[in-house]
Amino acid sequence: MGANGIWKMEMLGPYGWEAVSTSFLEDGRYLAASQDHYAVGSYELTGNNIQVKGVMHSHGQQVRTMFGSNAPSVEISFDGEINGDQISGQAEDKQAKYSITFRGTRLGDLG
Repeated sequence: MGANGIWKMEMLGPYGWEAVSTSFLEDGRYLAASQDHYAVGSYELTGNNIQVKGVMHSHGQQVRTMFGSNAPSVEISFDGEINGDQISGQAEDKQAKYSITFRGTRLGDLG
């Protein structure tokens, strides 16, 4: 099936799964956004394994802490496995080396 599509991304926090963004994956390009951040990057797919690399930018008056940092931009990577309409794996920021469990659920196709 591949990775192309629209994905709901969630990270596992202290109170359970938290929706953090909607991501768009298309032919190696990764884009994501929420109300207070956006990310731009790329991905590689090898079999069912996916590796995403990008930079997440926070904006607004109250910059939300992500990966233990409230810096305006953070270099990130996701390493995971695609199983049908699900992605699961680990997300990491490249500066502080925080690792967070994440999952993605395919919402639809890019039209």
